[in-house]
Order: sequence, then structure tokens, then C-alpha cells
Amino acid sequence: MAILLDFLRDPVRKMDPSESVLITISVLGLWAVITVSAWMRSRNQIQIAFREHPRVFSAIRYLAIAMIPGSILSLALYQGGYKMVGLGVISYLAPFAGILLGYLISRRPKDISGFMMFYCIVNGIALTGVIAEYSGANWPALGGLRGMEWIRYSGQETVKLIGGLYRSPDIMGLHAAQVVMFSLTLAIQKSRRQSPIWIVLALFGCLCLLLSGRRKMLGMPLVFLAVLALLTYIRKITRVQAIVVPIVAAAALIGGVFLVATDEYVGTEYMNFAGTLFTSGVERYQEVVVGSVQGTIIQSGVLGEGIGTATQGSYHLMQHDRRQGRNRFSSGGWQEDGVSRIFRELGLFGVIFVVLSAWSLIRAIMSAVQRVPASWHGAVAQLCMISIVVANLASFTVSHQQFSGDPPSALLVLIVLGIAFGVTSIAKARKIKQLERRPRHSAA
Repeated sequence: MAILLDFLRDPVRKMDPSESVLITISVLGLWAVITVSAWMRSRNQIQIAFREHPRVFSAIRYLAIAMIPGSILSLALYQGGYKMVGLGVISYLAPFAGILLGYLISRRPKDISGFMMFYCIVNGIALTGVIAEYSGANWPALGGLRGMEWIRYSGQETVKLIGGLYRSPDIMGLHAAQVVMFSLTLAIQKSRRQSPIWIVLALFGCLCLLLSGRRKMLGMPLVFLAVLALLTYIRKITRVQAIVVPIVAAAALIGGVFLVATDEYVGTEYMNFAGTLFTSGVERYQEVVVGSVQGTIIQSGVLGEGIGTATQGSYHLMQHDRRQGRNRFSSGGWQEDGVSRIFRELGLFGVIFVVLSAWSLIRAIMSAVQRVPASWHGAVAQLCMISIVVANLASFTVSHQQFSGDPPSALLVLIVLGIAFGVTSIAKARKIKQLERRPRHSAA
């Protein structure tokens, strides 16, 4: 229900005359109910999860410490600073509930593929709005929010960014990228009869990514495939090559036929702009991330400006002046990338503890991977989940808005990470069952 409402809220908001932001954040209430219900009904399993993966709890603790100075600054510097604190804390901590939800989903292995299939079906249907908008359909729910003209200049060409039924091209591109990665994961896991269905859906998602005009989203499936290839090589899972290579070859063949067949229908400006991902992607990354971090430190100092000041949606809460009388931050944070956002909101002290939190989480992931036998088919599923998380992290470093302004988007990523942790419990239970089935031999 929450996944379905995540999509439905966008067309509903666009058809509402006021386009109230409350429609977008209202789904958080349902996610909160789901989380509390899961906590109340599954305390024993959650306690087991923390015992099996203690470094995850350490990561949450470090992140909580990191937010303390930024919270104090927001309370001290801004009128209504408690609203800023609430917004910031939710955007940082709420997604961690996803780890618990993902872990609980993984307790029933069939629910893992069911969860991914339902997400792909819902958003696959929703992505048809992208084709409708590009074709010129006049539906009131199509396009971005009113007052926004989504265009991008690429050389001498103007690229119109498509949002479809979603509220912005960024959000559409994020969901399209997730559909591509989820579909490829299902194509690897499912039987040969079902794999072509998911390959076709992945290709459709790639077309929508192309029309989104967002390079950071176009790069996510590439990061996913690269990380998956690296992880399977490190784990020496050679059988994946026998599965992945035919899938990639089939996808390339179908994609080539599709591009030739639709050459008259898809503008060349979209293909040219997508090509800049390879020609100027690194330069753009350095400009956005490195340049923004330097500018943020110069502007905000080592203490930062307080939690929530660069979070998407904070302009609805920020006052036009600070208690100290300065007005240069009245428009909110300009930081687009996730790294400079952390520097602005949490300061250098907070960044140090964010690094500690990230390191604890990385060690927890490494430990979880090592506890799953490489010979078991679930090991590939676990590596797919981790690759999806890394792809989203790469997108976050370039642009945080689609995550900080929409906690359910970040929550989904952490659910996937929680499933990766939960796979270790499945492997452990499977090993115990195998030992119980072995015949016992009495000592001579």
C-alpha cells in the first residue's frame, strides 16, 4: 500500500489547485505506522538482527551523535528552528527504519521477489505517463508542478525534461532507475521463461531514463552493473557470468533494434545529452561535489549552518531572517550534492561522525557478505541488493534532493540494504537445516 501511495500522491498533488506539499509527505504517516507495527510485532526478530549485525546499531548511534551540534545550531539561529530540526532528523534517521523493514521482509524469502515485483509493476505502469507526456498527451496529471519549466541546455540543443505522472524529472528518473535495477535482479534470479519479461521492463525503464534528461539517474544502472560484476568477481561466483552475459547480450540486441525502430520518434537531443554522461560526466562530478564542498566550507565555516538548512523542502520552514539579523541564507541551501549538504548542515564535527557511521555500515556489510556461502544462489541476490544501494549512494553524492526531500525514496534503498543483511539469516537457517538432515553416526 505504501509503495502504491508513493506513486499516487504525485498525480493527486498536481491536480490539487494548491499543490500542497502535505500531499507529498502524507505517505510518511503510513510508513510510520508500518514501522511501529513491525517493531511491536517483531521485537524478537529485531533483537536478533541487532545481535547478528551490531555494527548497524553503531552506525545509527554515530549518526545520532553527528546531528547534535547541527540541531543545537538550528534551534539557536532560526525562528521556528524546531521545525528545521524535525525535518533534518527525519531525513537522516527515518530511512534507517528501512533496514529493519528489509530484514523482516527477508525472513520470508518469497517476499523478497514479491516486494521487488510489486514495485516494478506499480512503477512500470506509472512510467507509461512518460511516453504519454513525450507524445504530447494533454492529461492534467502529466508534467512537473506548475510554475516549473524543466529544460536542460546541451550545446546548441535544448532538452525538455520529462516527468510523466511523477512530480519532477528527478523523481521519475529515480524510480525508472530502480525499475531497471530491480528488473535486472529479477531477470537474474527468475527462470529462463520469466527473464525476458523483466529484460523488456528494464529496457522500458532505460527509455524513460533517457527522456528524464537526468545524467545522474542514467548512470545508476551502469554503477549497478559495474559493482555487481566486481563483487561477483571478488566472491568468485563464476556461474553469474553464464547468466549475466546472455542477459546483457539480449538486452543490447533488443535495445539496438528498439533504437533503430524508434529513431523517428525519439529526438536526437536526448541521445546526445545522454552521451555527455561519458564525455563530461567526470568534469561535472568534480564541479558539483568538490567545488560545492569548498564553497560550503568557505561560506558556512567549520560549524555549518544547522541541520535542515540544505534539506529539500526547508524553504517552506525557513524564516526570511535569522535571529542574528543576517539575511544571506533566506533562500535556503543551494547545495545540490549530498556531500556538501552534510558539511553545511552538520559541520566538520558532524562530518567526522558521519564518516564513522559509514565505516561501521561498510564493515557490517562486509561481515554479512562473508557469512553467506558463495555457492548458494542467495549470495547473488545479496550482491544485487548491495549493488543497488551503491548505485543510489552514487546518485546521492551528486544530488541529494530526491532523497532528503522525499524520505520514502531513501527508505526504499535502506529496505534493500536490510534485505541484504537478512540474507545472512536465511543462509544460517539453511545451513542448520542441512546439518539436521545429515545422518548421525555413533562413535566406534
